[in-house]
Formats: sequence, structure tokens, C-alpha cells
Amino acid sequence: MPSPQVVYSVNHRLGGGGMGNSVLEMLIGLHQAGLLKQAIVSSSKTDRLPRVFITDLGFLGRLQKRLAIYDPSGWYLNYLESVFFDQWASRVMQPCQVFSSWTGICATSLRIARQRGAQTILGLGSAHPRTVLNLVNREREQWGMSSQFATPHLRRIENEMALADQLVVQSRFSQATLLERGIPAEKITRLSLGVNVERFCPAADVPATPFRVLFLGQVMLRKGIQYLLKAWKRLGWRDAELWVVGKVMSDARPVLQRYADLPGLKLVGYVPDQLSVLQRAHVFIAPSVEDGFGLVVVEAMACGLPVVVSNHTGAADLIENGANGLVIEYDQVEHYARALETLRANPGLARRMGQAARALALQHTWDAYREQLVRLHLNASA
Repeated sequence: MPSPQVVYSVNHRLGGGGMGNSVLEMLIGLHQAGLLKQAIVSSSKTDRLPRVFITDLGFLGRLQKRLAIYDPSGWYLNYLESVFFDQWASRVMQPCQVFSSWTGICATSLRIARQRGAQTILGLGSAHPRTVLNLVNREREQWGMSSQFATPHLRRIENEMALADQLVVQSRFSQATLLERGIPAEKITRLSLGVNVERFCPAADVPATPFRVLFLGQVMLRKGIQYLLKAWKRLGWRDAELWVVGKVMSDARPVLQRYADLPGLKLVGYVPDQLSVLQRAHVFIAPSVEDGFGLVVVEAMACGLPVVVSNHTGAADLIENGANGLVIEYDQVEHYARALETLRANPGLARRMGQAARALALQHTWDAYREQLVRLHLNASA
């Protein structure tokens, strides 16, 4: 039986960091298996995938990404960019047997691919969008902010989910939210992301003091920064550091203003080289209100860090509580504080937990992920 021809469409810069790096690993897997026919992307910054397979917007794609930064709501320009990318992708898309894409960027492309007889696979980077909206609004209300409403972008995602033959989520948490919304179990596949264990590895030596806790990611209510800062205040430490690394989003500013004078709090901002901060930390924490997976958690584990994560962080699937990390109910401030206190007071436990975390990460490489991804696309065409 001949291998299926796969067209993969995603509005990211290949090899450009973040999701662009993850998508590149996925495409390499499809290419190595002889399945990839065309990769439709915003732009490309890699020589790891033959250029003949790549269709991109080039400079225009990079320009749109830059313009979207200036949309404080995160909805308007991002939505228009997604619609434009989808319209363009639907025109350049080659005939295929399997069409793969991600939520928010492929409503038209999905419809056309289905009309041409292709099987369609849609990846979700988060929980069900209605669940995300409800969770975030609960946090916004607690901080005196107006609730967000179901935007055209959200409704577009729901339309895509209805059109797709197969939905791919990254965690049990995300899967559960889809099932709660009535999506059939047979339509859902769970596939956790991989990690580059050669790049993300333990530091040769980290000084014992000051004790340093690391938060790395977008600084926003959705990522739980409000619960972390409350926990840090409760601890009252004056000889330890909490590094908050990442771009500060608008809804987090009131939280940071309230806790700006906390001893040891360091607002580092965006850092392009995540490894440089991961290898300087003693503990990694991800107190997310919602996170479909949280690849940075596995990267921290690969660096040999004990991790403290919320039960709404998808990467919690990989954690054996108390052995290679600690899982906390997402809004339990006292439990976050107690977890950090335990790890600081027991360096031997923290070291053993970090070693177990590294061992777990070694089982979740990109090679292992690509094997599952290839199998998914082969099954779709069967």
C-alpha cells in the first residue's frame, strides 16, 4: 500500500522558536517516513527540511506576526492574521490524502480538503475553548476585570472542531474537557509532545544559594501567576529568589503591581534562550489555570529540575506525584507554598526528584513523538 500524501498547514515560522520548533520536529518525522507532500507555513528559518516541501508567506508572514504583537487584546489582529493565513493556505494547498492543521487557522482549508476527499486531522494546543474561556473569566472576575466573551475566533475554532475527522489533544485534562462538551471519544487522540534531551540537560553545577524558583512562560492569569505570587508572599522568604521569565500580558499587570515589592521577586522579561534560565534554577513551577500541555515543563524536567505543576497543566500526565514532581490543585495557594517549602527544606529529596524527572524526559523524546505522529497519519488514511 503506498504511503499517504500529507499536507500540513500551520501559521508559525519553522525553526523560529517556540511552537515553530515543535512543528519543525513534527514535519521532520512526516518527511522521514515519506508521508509529507507539502508544509504550508508562515515563514521558515531552517535547513533541516528540504525547501521543496515548504510553501511559505516569507516576509509577509513575518510582518503579520510583528503587527499582531501590537494587539493588546490578543484577539483582533491575531484573528485577522489567522483568517488571512487560512485563505492563502486554502489557495496554495495541494491535493492530498490527509490534511493536518491546528485550531484557529484552517476553517476554509479544512472544508476544501474534505471536499477533495482528504481525511482531516486538527491539533488542539489547549483544552476546549469554552472551558478555557470559563476558567479565564473566573480569574478575571476575581481581579475586578470584565469578562471576555465568545469571540469570532472562538466560534471559528468550534467550527473547525466540528469539521475535522480527528482531534488531537496533548493531555488527559484537555481530552476530558472535550468529552464534557459532548465530543465522541473515538474522535479524540491524545499525543504528548516531545523534548530535545540533548539540548535540555542538567547544568554542570548550580550554586546552592540563593534558592531559586523559576516561572517561565507568558505571564498571564491563564498561566496562574496570581496563585504563585500569593504563595510566594505566604512563604515570606527574604533569602530566596523567584524568577518570573516571560512576556507580561495585560491581564497580569494588576497582579504584578500588587506584589511588586515581594522580597526576592525578579521580573526578568522575555528571554530568547530558555536553557540559560532553566540551568540556573533549583525548582520549576507551572501553576497554570489552563495549559493544554506545557512543553517547558518537560524541558525543565530534562534539565533535571524538580517540577511543581497544577492539575490543569497537561504535562502533569507525565508526573508521578512525589517521585519526579509535585501536582497541585490549580488554585490551592497553600499547597503551592508547602510544595516549595518541602523542596527547599529537603535538598536530597529535590535532587532525587530532579534525577527522576530527567529519566522520565529521556522517554519522551521527539523521536518517540514522531513515531506516534506517523502512526496517526497512517491510520487516518487506512
